[in-house]
Amino acid sequence: MKLNAIDPCALFTDGQRGQLKINRSRLTTNNSDVWRGSKECVLNVQAQQPYYDYAALLITSEGIGPWLTGKRNVDADLISVAGFAAAKTVFKGSSNERNSHECAVSVDVAEGQQLMVSMNLTSRNAFTQDQICQMTEKAAEMAVTTLQTLA
Repeated sequence: MKLNAIDPCALFTDGQRGQLKINRSRLTTNNSDVWRGSKECVLNVQAQQPYYDYAALLITSEGIGPWLTGKRNVDADLISVAGFAAAKTVFKGSSNERNSHECAVSVDVAEGQQLMVSMNLTSRNAFTQDQICQMTEKAAEMAVTTLQTLA
């Protein structure tokens, strides 16, 4: 399922946005050194506390392999999302910390491409690391399910 012509904000239906408590979204382009210019949708959960954001990033320059090599500053686990191989990542050393606030799931959706869904907690200590990653996996599964209808 190639990502080149996909709108990342279209990866979440109205029903899915309701389940995830998303009340605002905006299409952006990533400005990091690694994925500069990649299409991204930032989805905010800010109607009531706890506050957090999801992001759906369409990476068309590499698959999930580099996450699993141990050469990036993350602790990574190979998981399955909607039947696709995926890498669940947290910053190295933070997987056992209660104060962690971020998790990402990168799904191998096409040769040399990945759909990365991440969650960033802005209300400190509202969830454990495991809860953050479970919520991220759920959002990634929803995005992949929708992607299958768009691709």
